[in-house]
Amino acid sequence: MLNLQNQDVELAVNPRLGGGISAFRWRGLDVFRPQSDSRSGAASPLDLACFPMVPFCNRIADANIAFNGQKRVLPTAPNGIEHVHALHGVGWISPWAAPETSDTHAILTLRQDGTLWPWALEAEQRLSLTDNGYSHTLAVTNRDSSAMPAGLGLHPYFPRAKAALELEAEGYWKTGEDRLPEEYCALRETPQWFSGDRFDDCFKAASSFVSIAWPTHRLTIRSSPNLKFTHVYIPPEADFFCVEPVSHIPDAVNSELDHAASGLVMLEPGETFQIECRFELEEPA
Repeated sequence: MLNLQNQDVELAVNPRLGGGISAFRWRGLDVFRPQSDSRSGAASPLDLACFPMVPFCNRIADANIAFNGQKRVLPTAPNGIEHVHALHGVGWISPWAAPETSDTHAILTLRQDGTLWPWALEAEQRLSLTDNGYSHTLAVTNRDSSAMPAGLGLHPYFPRAKAALELEAEGYWKTGEDRLPEEYCALRETPQWFSGDRFDDCFKAASSFVSIAWPTHRLTIRSSPNLKFTHVYIPPEADFFCVEPVSHIPDAVNSELDHAASGLVMLEPGETFQIECRFELEEPA
């Protein structure tokens, strides 16, 4: 476990468990839901406070990619988390190395040889504390001999009690019963996020920031322009919710939409795609 800390900020990072974050605190307050104890007794990335999604976000239908006339089969998520689809990439289920660390900064790296994902790749995370939060950079590089589809995102969990979410969006991809995008809907009014309805939908961002407020603190997530979407997951009656900055819609690699609409990125051999999120805290207004 890596423990980064300055005067107001604490960040606990677990390289071996998906390169994820176990806790993020500001002035002693939990900003992310802290890592929970797994019901199975074995540590799971789903118990983390936040994990990286690389080289794709959310689900790929039936764990199959139809790409350049070829069918490529992916593993489904481990431990019965998702029986049908591939989920959240390979970074969250892989151990990462930590070649560089300090009291306030860490670099994590990952290499995949093409076994879990049909292309060889390298990934890197840079986590740096700031006076009022931290910045999180995630990058993926194609180390294969052919072009590779790619996407990136972060999957933080937040405490739900007394939370208020502000998210500016033009519309959203509604998720069907198969947990995949069903149709695009214009957003005519602000959703009632915590009304008891289930949300598992991908919103097209209208701005580069999201705000979450609790009675004791306010968080602003500032995302790089290439994070065009925000996936919101709010399960009914759960004590947490997820607001995930992502670069593409679910199952983008199999979508008939052009890449500009789906957010999918094509990386030639040696090319790198990078995103950044800044998590900034302040006292409530």
